Amino acid sequence: MSDLRTELLAIREQAGRLTPAVVVMAAAAEDHPLHGRFEWDDAVAGHKYRLSQARELIRVVREKYVDGNGSPESVRFFHAIPDEQGMAYQPLDEVVENDIATKVLLQSMEREWRSLLKRYERFSEFRDMVLRDVSPGEAA
Repeated sequence: MSDLRTELLAIREQAGRLTPAVVVMAAAAEDHPLHGRFEWDDAVAGHKYRLSQARELIRVVREKYVDGNGSPESVRFFHAIPDEQGMAYQPLDEVVENDIATKVLLQSMEREWRSLLKRYERFSEFRDMVLRDVSPGEAA
């Protein structure tokens, strides 16, 4: 299998830009190196797309949450928490009433934060933005 970065750069070079639609179009050719990374059976892919749409519907539901400082924030209403059958979305009020679910959610928050930090830590502007938002008046 070829190097993914190399293939994506080649697609970008050929198309002039890199978008998901451009990648799918390029990979549609059966002899393309990325062809095997996609599901081409429309019956399967159609169902997967609907699952993706359902996830997005669940994620966009928001509610007001008052933080420890009394400031209201808009936060996601449903959160993915593992249960006996895998992952399932639970309302925030049920999550915070369950110590284990709360711990799982906090671990997820930390993973997301670490991922964001890893992605942008090289940018001093990112550090300044975080400091500005976390500690107003203290950012450089």
